[in-house]
Amino acid sequence: MALSVDTSAIPMEALEPLQTEIFSGPREFELSFRNVSYCVKQKHDRTHSAILKNLSGSFQSGRLVGILGPSGAGKSSLLNVLSGFKKTNVTGQLMVDGQLLSERRSRKLVSYTRQEVTLWQCLTVEESLRYAAEFKLGHCTHEQKQTKVLELLDILGLQRCADTLTADISGGQAKRLSIGLELVSDPKVMLLDEPTSGLDSVAAYQVLAYVRELAARGRVIACVIHQPNSQQMQLIDDLFVLAKGRRIYNGPTNEMVTRFASFELHCPVSYNPADYALEVASLEQEDERLERLMMEEEKDIFDYKPTRLATEKCVDESYQRYSLTTFQQLQLLLHRTAMCMVNDSYQFKARIGINIAIASLLSLAFYSTGNNADRMWANTAVLIISLYAIFFTSLFSAVLVYPRESACLVQESKNNWYSLKAYYWAKIIVELPTLFCSSLVFVVIVYFFTSQPLEWFRFGMFTLVCLLFGWISQMLGLLLGSLMPIQISLFIALLVLVPASLFSGYFVPLRDAGPFLRPLMYVSFVRYAFEGVLNSIYSYDRPNLECPEVFCYFGKLKHFLSFISMPELAYGYDLLGLCAWTVVLMAAVYLSLQRRIKIL
Repeated sequence: MALSVDTSAIPMEALEPLQTEIFSGPREFELSFRNVSYCVKQKHDRTHSAILKNLSGSFQSGRLVGILGPSGAGKSSLLNVLSGFKKTNVTGQLMVDGQLLSERRSRKLVSYTRQEVTLWQCLTVEESLRYAAEFKLGHCTHEQKQTKVLELLDILGLQRCADTLTADISGGQAKRLSIGLELVSDPKVMLLDEPTSGLDSVAAYQVLAYVRELAARGRVIACVIHQPNSQQMQLIDDLFVLAKGRRIYNGPTNEMVTRFASFELHCPVSYNPADYALEVASLEQEDERLERLMMEEEKDIFDYKPTRLATEKCVDESYQRYSLTTFQQLQLLLHRTAMCMVNDSYQFKARIGINIAIASLLSLAFYSTGNNADRMWANTAVLIISLYAIFFTSLFSAVLVYPRESACLVQESKNNWYSLKAYYWAKIIVELPTLFCSSLVFVVIVYFFTSQPLEWFRFGMFTLVCLLFGWISQMLGLLLGSLMPIQISLFIALLVLVPASLFSGYFVPLRDAGPFLRPLMYVSFVRYAFEGVLNSIYSYDRPNLECPEVFCYFGKLKHFLSFISMPELAYGYDLLGLCAWTVVLMAAVYLSLQRRIKIL
C-alpha cells in the first residue's frame, strides 16, 4: 500500500510561484500527516511486521522539528514515507494546511536528504552546487544560477572550501553541502535523516544552527536527531518523539517535560530532556504510564479506510517533474562526467597502466608464438588469456567504482534531478570510449609482439571480438555493482566466469562434450569470444605456419583446427552471439537500476 493522495492537487497559489530569491520567505503553512502506517514483509514466514502504526502529526513552517526515538522506533522510516521514497505497504494521508497533497505536488514540494552523504567525490564543492543548479533551475539564466550558488556557499559557510574536492572536505562540510544541493531549488519542505551523525559536538552544533536558520526563513524542516545534547536541544523548536512506531509526543520542545510529568513520567532536574525522552520511549510496551501516554496521543485517530496510491493518480498537465528535457539532461550528465575525469583521472590512467603491464608480461612470455607451428597451443593460450585479461580489467573497474556512483544516482533521481533514461544513456556513452582506449592499447601490444598475422582485416576482426567481450564484461560489472556490495559482486563474477570458461571449448573440446554439456556451450559468452578470435587468427585461408623444427605435428593448420574441433561456427555467428549477450546485459543493467531506485 502507499501513501494516499487526493486526485485534485492542492491549490498551489498559496505556496507558488516560487520566489526568485532563494530565501525569500513564503507565508506560514503546516505540513501534516494522518494515520500513516508502514509495514515490511518478513522473509522467513511471509508475514508483515508493522514499522509505523497509525502515526499522525504536524510540522509548522519556520520551526525546526527534531524527530527523536531509540533505534528501531521508525524515525528514518517516517521520513522515507513522507518524502515518497517508500511507497510499498504504506497507507495514510499527507496534507498541507489540511488539504490532501497529490503525489506529483509532493515531489515538487518535498526534498529528502538521507543519512548517508552521497557526493560526487571528483567534483569541487562549488562545482557540485553549480551542477545542482543546472539540473534543477533550467528556467533561470546562467547569472541567476551563479548568484544562487554563491548565496548558498555564503549561507552554508562553505566559501573557504569552494574549490576543494568533496572527497577532501570534512564531515560537517559534507553534511552542509548535501543539504545545500537540495536547497538549490528552494523546496518548501526539507526532510533530513540524521544530519549530525558521525560529527563531533561542535560540527553537529554548526550543522543544526545552519538548518535552524533555513527553517526560520519560512520552510518546514524536520530532521532525525539521534541523541542531541543540551546545546543542540536549544536549537530545536518542536519535537516529534517515537516509541516502537507510535507517537508519544508532538509539540514544542519546552513543553515536553511537562507533558510527560502529567503521566507520572518525571524528568530529573539534572537530566537532558532528550535523554529522558529516549528513556521514556524505551520503556516496555506494558508500562501503564507509557500506554496511557500513547493512547492520549492517538486519540485523534478516527475510523479510516486505507487507500492505495496506485488508485489515486493525479492528472495535472501543468506539472513538470524535471526542469530539463531528456536531451538537456543527457548533455549535462556528459559534461559532468567529463569534468570528473578532468579533476580525477586516476581511475582511467590506472586502467590503462594495468592493461599495458599485463600486455607487456604476456608479450614477453609468448614472444613470437603467433607464426610458429611448434607452439600452436601456446599461441592459443595467448588468445584465451587475452580475453580473460580484458574481462577482469573491465569488470573490476565497474564493480569497484559503481556502488558509490549508484548511491548518488538514487539520491538525485528520487529528488527529480534527472530521469533514469538520461543517466543510463550518459553512462553508456561515457563507458564506450574508456573501454575502447584501454582495450585497444592491450590488443595492439599483444597482437604485434606475439607475431600474430599482420593483415589488417584479421587485426580488425580480432579487435572487434575483444571489444565486444570487454563490453559484456563492463555491463556485467555494472549489473553486479548495482545489485550487491563489492565483496559479493566479485564472488558472483567468478561464479559466472568459471562455468562460462568451462564451456568455452578450450578446456573441454567440442568433440569431448556429452549431449548434456553441448547445449551449454551455445550460451557461454566466453565460447563465442574464444571462437571469434580463433576465426580471426586461423580461418579465412591462412597459410600454414612456419615450422622451426624437423617435424611439427601441427605444421598444417587444418590438423590443429580439426584437433580442437573449432571453430564450429562462422565468425558472423560468433559476433551475433556476443551482440545478443550485450543486449541482454544492457537491458538487465537498466532494469536493475530501475529496481534500485524504486526499492530504496
